[in-house]
Amino acid sequence: PPTRVVNLTRNPATPADAIGIATAIANDTIAVQGYGTVQEWPANKIASGDWTVVQFLSPYLCENGSRIIALQGDNFRSLTPLGRIATVGPAGRRTMDAYNKSTMPDRDGRTALWHHDTDITQSMAAQADTHISIVADKASLAERYWEQRGRLLLPQRMRLNTVRILGVIMDTPMLGGAWTPCKMRDTVADKEIAEKALCAYLNSSVGVLAMLAKRSNKAPAYPNFSLDALRNLPVPDFATLGADAATQLAAAYDAHANDILQPLPQMDADPVRRALDAVVVSALGLDAELVATIRRQLAAEPSVTGRRYGE
Repeated sequence: PPTRVVNLTRNPATPADAIGIATAIANDTIAVQGYGTVQEWPANKIASGDWTVVQFLSPYLCENGSRIIALQGDNFRSLTPLGRIATVGPAGRRTMDAYNKSTMPDRDGRTALWHHDTDITQSMAAQADTHISIVADKASLAERYWEQRGRLLLPQRMRLNTVRILGVIMDTPMLGGAWTPCKMRDTVADKEIAEKALCAYLNSSVGVLAMLAKRSNKAPAYPNFSLDALRNLPVPDFATLGADAATQLAAAYDAHANDILQPLPQMDADPVRRALDAVVVSALGLDAELVATIRRQLAAEPSVTGRRYGE
């Protein structure tokens, strides 16, 4: 049988609240009383490890997040796991073990995007925020990590009610602290175009949904992303879509690289996010209403807003 899942709008604050919610669960009146949503998740999804049903209050987001992860449905067959077209790593935590940050440069002249400060990193084109120097007894490890640096960086942790950017491109290849490099594989024809295209996609509403569907649910509002989760992140398969799709998305990056994106709770009214969504709809052949609904419902999610649903 399917698994019945209840996602609450809020945690009970008192014993009386708990009794009321428990009674509503038993009587199947959760939604009617405004306590949350109820979904029946198929046994085959549970067996395959698909727990997208617990990632969102919105059943619409759960369903479409599950389809994205499974690369299923007419809308998402043109996606592929990121690890098939790119290498991801080293993890930011590993970089922080091998390097010290500094306000001053050393003779190696190395820099990194160490933090995910949403007061500073507000556009897809980003700049280094610190100098780094090799930890004395970690020279070999640090050099190995330095060889993996890249221009496209992906976040490994972020606070959803303030975050604006889910992928950045640096002016030169570098490492990250709260970020990890993503480098296109040699099988990718035009790596610069692909990097820009992926950055535009990751900052679209579909990219946000794909990433949040893959988050660790231990702290939904402040998620961490393992390298394995990022490697399995669904992204456009340009080999299937063709060069035109990559070019469209890369052009969207070029047009909006330095534009400030609004925090995720304001994403539905954000003109830059809407512009990226319009290009994703065209390039991936998606339904415009589907993407608009995803954007609108993501902006209302409690784990995104940091507030109870509807507040």
